[in-house]
Amino acid sequence: MEGTGQDEGAPADACCHSPESRSYLPVEAVMKALELLKLVNALRVASISDLHKMTGFAKPTIVRMLETLMGAGYVTRDKTFGGYRVTANVQNLSNGYFGAPMVIEAAHPFALELTHQIKWAVGVGMLETNHIRLQFSTASHSPWAMPMSRLRMQLDLCTSSMGRSYLAFCPSYEREALIRSYMLRYNDAERASRERKLQYVLKEVRARGYALKARSQALPNTQTLSAPIRHDGRVLATLGVGYFRNSVPEKQIDTALFQPIRDTIEKIEASIASISEWPQQLAASPPLEFSD
Repeated sequence: MEGTGQDEGAPADACCHSPESRSYLPVEAVMKALELLKLVNALRVASISDLHKMTGFAKPTIVRMLETLMGAGYVTRDKTFGGYRVTANVQNLSNGYFGAPMVIEAAHPFALELTHQIKWAVGVGMLETNHIRLQFSTASHSPWAMPMSRLRMQLDLCTSSMGRSYLAFCPSYEREALIRSYMLRYNDAERASRERKLQYVLKEVRARGYALKARSQALPNTQTLSAPIRHDGRVLATLGVGYFRNSVPEKQIDTALFQPIRDTIEKIEASIASISEWPQQLAASPPLEFSD
């Protein structure tokens, strides 16, 4: 193993961000492994070639480190999309933080199952400051190309179905703060009018359980339907389906799309609840005993 040649038994207080305070130089192999973990997380699904191009690390080194991260439970092979992705175990690095990797891992199999059932592309979006970012999409598994196919696309908080779904079902204090921040782009007179209209839309969304996007001049023939993925009183993400308006008559939306989406979200939420129990279960477990 690569190292510094120093004694590995560093004192507990030696770990510090300040170079002047460190007793030992960083272990290069550990630094490389952490860099790979960050890149796999950022890319969602990363190939050996992707990681080689971005880091310059030798491919055999990348493979060894990914295998090590897999052994530690932080990375897994994604046979469906090809490459490697992080697992929900990364949440243990920041206990209590529900980030994209955990939500995507929970949603992944059920979103694919939904696309196979209804054929339309399914996406998972998450709040990012004052907009929604599409973090996952099954577009490559859908026979029909739709606007939701562009991974990492940014969606408007108040006009997209995912944004509206998030706003309608998040806690009221969060909704008020997000709307207040969003409306700062308008003058006082326009702000009041737009906020009234938005509140009316959000009331309708809560009543029917799902959100539709505002009509777009750029894409007037398409529609998206989204509903929230929730846990412990919070909206973690929104799950949406894009489709052509003339393919799903309005009177069939509930049975053709919303019911399958709602069933899928229930499965995802159950998976998230199970994943979120891991740290508590580990903390409650008795300490391991070793025999001499």
